[in-house]
Amino acid sequence: MCIFILSLVVITVLLILFYQKPIILFYQKPTCFTVGYDVPKRSGLGNHLFYYAGVKYVAWLTGRKPFFITSKRNILDKAFELDIARQDPSKGCLLTHFYSKYANRYEGRVKRLKRVARRVSIRLRGHFFSWKYVTPIENLLRGELRFRRNLTDFAEKFLLSSVPRGWETSVFVRVGVHVRRGDFLHRRWVRMGLTVVNEQYLNRTMTFFIERYSRVQFVVASDDIGWCQKNITLSSFDQQRVNIAFSIGHSAEQDFALLASCDHMIMSTGTFGWWASWLANGTTVYYRTYATPGSELWRHSRRADLFPPPWIGMY
Repeated sequence: MCIFILSLVVITVLLILFYQKPIILFYQKPTCFTVGYDVPKRSGLGNHLFYYAGVKYVAWLTGRKPFFITSKRNILDKAFELDIARQDPSKGCLLTHFYSKYANRYEGRVKRLKRVARRVSIRLRGHFFSWKYVTPIENLLRGELRFRRNLTDFAEKFLLSSVPRGWETSVFVRVGVHVRRGDFLHRRWVRMGLTVVNEQYLNRTMTFFIERYSRVQFVVASDDIGWCQKNITLSSFDQQRVNIAFSIGHSAEQDFALLASCDHMIMSTGTFGWWASWLANGTTVYYRTYATPGSELWRHSRRADLFPPPWIGMY
């Protein structure tokens, strides 16, 4: 019997040396030291970026490998070249769940996940809509959120073709203006507390930049560009030093890349404008009445958690 076992071991070693690759003789255990995000099927680009930041933040916090719990490409893949696992490597593992139940708020209890045992995989759901999940991994995110080549080419071509006549040799800044309306005007979302900006806010924020720079071009993108063309005008500004370019007939991903290519940003409401502002990485002005006071959204939100301290709130 001993001779038989010894012979089996010798044959196995010889086979390994001959093929120069290991022979798997035992069942491989699942990889449990992971954190996965259960990606919703219906959600916009800005929301998906917060989901991505959320799973990356918890991975950084706990030292785990992040992945999306989905086998399908999502809206992020239309905009970015992402490197994140899509297959679940932790099937068969013990699980612990973390649900971020509040919108627009950082939940400090997330730090308890550092105590989760290595043999247990973490599952995430919820919003993670806060700069406090983003800032600790800012360098990582800025390195990973690389626009697809077709979008960078589009943004470069649009901006080059939009240079005002006579400004070709002048120094000027570009300020992205995002105006979210569309579904935010639906009764359901209005009752919840979502808001849209008005003409006074846009005029005030544009004036803010005009007073600081000698020449300014505003690049306007919106899901209601017709409203913008009617309500964002140059009538009260010096047209020799102020220009407006409207993004018309482009996809959400193209508008997003365009806004992110600007020097500074004027936000309206919503996560799309938040992330365009963050990627632009200049001066950002946001709408302080991002939620109706007293509404459900207002009660669940914390403005100091949603907007980074350097950003400027205006009405």
